[in-house]
Amino acid sequence: MGQHTYDVRLIAIIWGISLPFLGAIALGEPLPPAPAEMGVSSLSKLQTAEQFIDALFSNKFEQAWAYLNPLLQQEITPQQLRQRQQAFLKRVGAFQNRIDGQLDGNIASIKVAFSNVTDTLILIFDESGKITGVDFPANPESLSLQSSR
Repeated sequence: MGQHTYDVRLIAIIWGISLPFLGAIALGEPLPPAPAEMGVSSLSKLQTAEQFIDALFSNKFEQAWAYLNPLLQQEITPQQLRQRQQAFLKRVGAFQNRIDGQLDGNIASIKVAFSNVTDTLILIFDESGKITGVDFPANPESLSLQSSR
């Protein structure tokens, strides 16, 4: 199976808010190769997931945005990331710290403590180490979303 010949199924669920820019189900279309911005390709996916979480909750939205797959970057701005992060934090409370992280193939799970809840955040990666999906399951009404592409 070549990198550009398989069906790509990317599902992003984030914060339970209708975010067509982060929800992506791309069937039959290969993802464009991701540039090695910020040295992401040299990091392990677990390190990338941890750094994305740290950047997002440290209000470094440009940095967090750089970890996203180029298709998602076309559909979301760093300002939109900020808006979604703020809406999420209103529900779960202030970010406290990362507790633990695990990697299973292209899926990283990061256990995170917020002031009102501790939960596991799921990040999905493409083959080049860019984030293609995020699941913040603190909201039980989260929905799978489709990209406008």
